[in-house]
Amino acid sequence: MAQFTMLDGATTIGGTKLLFEASTSPDATRLLFDFGLNYATMGAYFEEFLTPRTSAGLTDYLTTGLLPKLRFYRSDLTALLQEMQPELARQLADPHHINACFITHAHVDHTGSISFLDETIPLYATPVTAAVLRAVEETQFSSGPENGVTDFILRPNLGANKHGQHSIVDLAGPMQFPDCQVTPFPVDHSIPGACAYLIEYDGGKLVYTGDLRFHGRMGHVTESSIEGLAAAHPDAVLIEGTNLRSNEGSSDHDTAFRRRFAFWSEQGVEAKALEEIHGASGLVMADFGMKDLDRLMTFQRVAHATGRRLAILPRDAYIVRLAQEAGYPTIDLADPELVLYVKRAGSGTYDKGDIKQDWARSTLLRFAGSDPDSVDPKDRRDAVVDVLNGSCPRIVRAAEVVAHQSDYLLSLGYWDVQELCDLHPSRGSLYIHSSAEAFNEEMSWSQERLARWLDLTGMDSVHIHASGHAPQEDLFRIVERLAPTHVYPIHTEHPERYAEQFGSLVTLLANGQMAPLHS
Repeated sequence: MAQFTMLDGATTIGGTKLLFEASTSPDATRLLFDFGLNYATMGAYFEEFLTPRTSAGLTDYLTTGLLPKLRFYRSDLTALLQEMQPELARQLADPHHINACFITHAHVDHTGSISFLDETIPLYATPVTAAVLRAVEETQFSSGPENGVTDFILRPNLGANKHGQHSIVDLAGPMQFPDCQVTPFPVDHSIPGACAYLIEYDGGKLVYTGDLRFHGRMGHVTESSIEGLAAAHPDAVLIEGTNLRSNEGSSDHDTAFRRRFAFWSEQGVEAKALEEIHGASGLVMADFGMKDLDRLMTFQRVAHATGRRLAILPRDAYIVRLAQEAGYPTIDLADPELVLYVKRAGSGTYDKGDIKQDWARSTLLRFAGSDPDSVDPKDRRDAVVDVLNGSCPRIVRAAEVVAHQSDYLLSLGYWDVQELCDLHPSRGSLYIHSSAEAFNEEMSWSQERLARWLDLTGMDSVHIHASGHAPQEDLFRIVERLAPTHVYPIHTEHPERYAEQFGSLVTLLANGQMAPLHS
């Protein structure tokens, strides 16, 4: 009999980790679905300057429950654990051989613990998700495990920073194993490349929805996939529930923004942003997730409609380019009104030595109208000199923005807020927060800190957002359309809402609990 284990994410938003077993035989196919970072567990034990000791390998993560106590981790980490913490190492149960790990999308709460997995386990993702993961990994400044999906530093690290690799395979269609088959179904989410999975095994079918919605720009993709999954007549469904509501009402944390508007369509976000920006006479800054390319498209459309130039960071342009190369339709990088905003870095100026990564040099050269492939990689460092001096119309620095504030819509977020010290927003400037509002105390503190920055610089502020997840009503309709005989909630703080709605069809699992999959 097939079975799956809810390794993590049963009653939290994120941290999703699932283990599917095609049978109880030692030789059965065993597959992981997502292996994310659980923000709730991380926040319970750690904070900004109290973090897990990466030098200690698995120790802190296993002890606090950030990782399940199973024996499927990297060989270097396992050896370090056996040497330094042999008693903890003996607590790890043997799940037998893991054949693969399937990724639904590139958000950290679904991928942020993958770097710990045995390096022989192949990773599977849609071509767009694989491209986004590679782009984010290349462009991140933090070397933490949550950013190291395919590349990681071997432990113990004796100063050489030796690296290891996970292989990631582009999954464009069904993947066949001896005793089961896995098929991706594309869905809309607040990141490109997201998918649900249909797992077919001897005697039954299981759907894992991943994170999804119908109200984004690609909502028709979700509609088509739910129709296709319903036609498969699944026996069981693992379904997300991010937006399930408590019957006790909302416990939203106080917003840090002067006005707030929530919509259930990307078109609603666009219309409200257009209205707000029309009323702004100074600089406009838009803060949203760097991987939310549909929201980026929204603000490019708004920039055109308001006669402003959209300024994005080189990192964002690189993610867009790789996603486009993998087949995702998003903004036009050749748009002459799209420019790169370059921040001061290590030198405190705009020196070529500050641009250390080849992806950044290549991106700058492309926006300057050059073909980076025609320049030897060794010479690209010198080639960026001419594009950093303020003479290139599609590459701007703070001084150019300050001089023409009403001409720009600048895409910067919370982690770039220090730029306000260089940008000197004029009267009539506006900060648009366009990502999820605070849903826990730590996020609330971050938004309060951001509010202090906005007060310091005299900027008006507004929250305009549409969720990356389906509302409760749509989630219930998905269950009704798929018509399974078993429903298992995941990725939610209120799994009981499914039980209240669908009664005996629903089984509420705890982390670490196994569920047999009946035919």
